[in-house]
Amino acid sequence: MPIKHDFLSPERVIFGQGVAEQLGDCVHALKGKMVFIVTDKVVAGLDSFKAVEKSLVKQNIEYHLYTDVDANPTDVQVDRGAELYKKMNSDIIVAVGGGSSIDSAKSIGIVVNNGGSIRDYVEYESVVNVIPPLIAIPTTAGTGSEASAWAIVTHTEKNYKMCPGGWNLIPRVALVDPVLSASMPPATTAATGMDALSHAIEAVCSPYAMPQTDAFAFSATRLIVKHLGPAVADGCNMAAREGMAMAALEAGLSMNANCGGVHALGHQLSTQYGIQHGVAMGIMLPILMTFNTIACPDRMVDIAIAMGEKVETPGVNKPVVREEPKVGRNDPCSCGSGKKFKKCCGR
Repeated sequence: MPIKHDFLSPERVIFGQGVAEQLGDCVHALKGKMVFIVTDKVVAGLDSFKAVEKSLVKQNIEYHLYTDVDANPTDVQVDRGAELYKKMNSDIIVAVGGGSSIDSAKSIGIVVNNGGSIRDYVEYESVVNVIPPLIAIPTTAGTGSEASAWAIVTHTEKNYKMCPGGWNLIPRVALVDPVLSASMPPATTAATGMDALSHAIEAVCSPYAMPQTDAFAFSATRLIVKHLGPAVADGCNMAAREGMAMAALEAGLSMNANCGGVHALGHQLSTQYGIQHGVAMGIMLPILMTFNTIACPDRMVDIAIAMGEKVETPGVNKPVVREEPKVGRNDPCSCGSGKKFKKCCGR
């Protein structure tokens, strides 16, 4: 079968310390007159957010602030935001925050230009009309939503996470400013970092992987291994913050290959138990990596190499990772049940 790839990305990606202050210029270039800012109450109260507002004021651009965004945004909040967008005669959306805010902004845009409720757009490519111009400014380093074609919203009636997606959800501009992530506490830094790692690893193992997604996924993996620990240990380490911001962006671009079981199962943990998305990804990632190794051992070797692991290659073109000692049938089972292996997992 002929190879066919479809790689999506924002029209512009502006990266670096202080680039969030270019928001006013970007809105002006898109001929925006009334900006609808989607964020949460915590981000709206940060000093760094004031610089974002100041850049709009400098260009004499009016804006409305919408802060009804939860960690796991809901269909009710999205539909309410779409109504307010129309009421304010807005013509451009700006998302400032983590994946929750950016996904909410994308979803609001879906309803604004396609009508109905966000609940009407459950399936991938169910969105017909492109959303209004969206400028995404991430304040975390993990979701990669500033560069992806996906949004995640909780369906409150059926209690599950919807994932509308398609090329017409891609932000027009991504302003990736590492300074905005410096205020993240260690736990949030770790959780969002695991989210980015899950994007990269799932992209590598996806049947839709392509050369572009591989390049971004492996680069993101190397950056995460190098910078996540230092960023957790010292939030003011701007070299680490820059590395993680770039890793999240690259991992987001690698999601062109789609995610897999880690996200499918992790979403249930968030929906049913309110577990933070990145934490849920961290819980599911090692389990699904073990499971997926059956199907794609060579790809797992590539991931191990990207993570800096030493890999033995006993034969040409037959790389294998060192195996753990096998459990004997009469040995205690490694699952911790206390039973012998032959009467537990070895049955």
